[in-house]
Amino acid sequence: MATESRPVPNRGAAPATVAPKRPAGAAAAAPQTARIVSLDQFRGYTVAGMFVVNFLGAYAITHYGLKHNDRYLTWADTIMPSFMFICGVSFRLSVVRKLAQLGATRTYLGIVKRSLGLVLVSMAMYGAEDFGGKIEAWSQINPDKIKLVIAEIVKADLWETLAIIGMTQILLIPFVGKSFGSRLLAMIGLSVLHVAISWWFNYWFVYGKPNWMDPYFAGLTRRAWDGGCFGLISWGVPMLAGTLVYDVLDKRGPARSIAPLLACGVLLMGIGYGLSGLSRLYDVREGANVPALAEDPKFAAEPVWPPLKNAVGRPVSELLGTPPFTPIPPPEERLINYWMMDKRMPTQSFILFAAGFGMALYALFIVVCDVGGLALPLFRTLGTNALAAYAIHHAVEILVHQFVPKDAPFVPVVCALVTFFVITWMMIRFLEKNKLFIRL
Repeated sequence: MATESRPVPNRGAAPATVAPKRPAGAAAAAPQTARIVSLDQFRGYTVAGMFVVNFLGAYAITHYGLKHNDRYLTWADTIMPSFMFICGVSFRLSVVRKLAQLGATRTYLGIVKRSLGLVLVSMAMYGAEDFGGKIEAWSQINPDKIKLVIAEIVKADLWETLAIIGMTQILLIPFVGKSFGSRLLAMIGLSVLHVAISWWFNYWFVYGKPNWMDPYFAGLTRRAWDGGCFGLISWGVPMLAGTLVYDVLDKRGPARSIAPLLACGVLLMGIGYGLSGLSRLYDVREGANVPALAEDPKFAAEPVWPPLKNAVGRPVSELLGTPPFTPIPPPEERLINYWMMDKRMPTQSFILFAAGFGMALYALFIVVCDVGGLALPLFRTLGTNALAAYAIHHAVEILVHQFVPKDAPFVPVVCALVTFFVITWMMIRFLEKNKLFIRL
């Protein structure tokens, strides 16, 4: 989770004390007034969304829109980028406040410690069941086996949500305290960098195809999760977008931020969708020359550098990407390539569209919560105790899954989901009422 969850200040409220000197590049001094409801509500929405997606993803009856799907966007795929986005708002808030109070050295060392703490929590939650390179017997302990286990952790198994958040925060330390313009340039730079390294080696590295990184990862051919170790470059984009939104909220206040956030969200979605149109250049059709990968003909041989000549003579309608939230054609009709909206990579068409979706949706949360005065108690509980909620839900999910098989019909699955939510919510409320919070 983000290191802090306090809101940006209400610009109309008088400060209780004299504000400390503002650090260079910071948008404001330490926040001193009440929470902004939309921040907690949106964070609660993303946590609740994770619960739904994680729980229902195990069941065969679940609609594809509630599951993660490779190479095209579903609602389920928007949850994690939205969570990274709202974590970026809190991350910027925390850094601005602590730079003013503690100075740069103590602030950034604190970020490193808390972020590594998130990684350890993630490993404790998922390591026993999800780490693939297990040592089953004492006789297996040798340098080659240890190297393989470490390679599997670093490339694939480590990258659950908490670990991604923690390591992305560490990656963004050089930028988070800088000016709005510097962070915007960093956001653009990370997008370009991910495309460049994907063309160089990372696309095949993530998908477990031969690449020059293989010798450094014990010849591991497993596919990575959510971009693996280099996926942090992409995940930094929505988190940086969140830091920029903090500045807008701080300068304009929630109500006056609605229009610019909505406009910027739509712009980012447009850019992401526009980039996804490059995937149409990999359509398998009569007269097209799109070489397939010899080792796996479902993939394009050049998945990142698009065959621009395949745009010649085609109407614009045939160069538009498949609409978001809609399944794409199979590899027999469109070879797998980088420009698809692929969360598991994650590609820039996906990450920019999803970041824009989160930003635009948050603008609507401001309308409903800060302007309209509406708030859901469930979202408040999950949003103000996000780390506790995330840590608890996994154990409850495993427990409830034991009683409802994966091939269960609709009604038992819905009952199981409700039971899972009720148990998780009751446990979080118990911690909250007894002030037994889990915070880093």
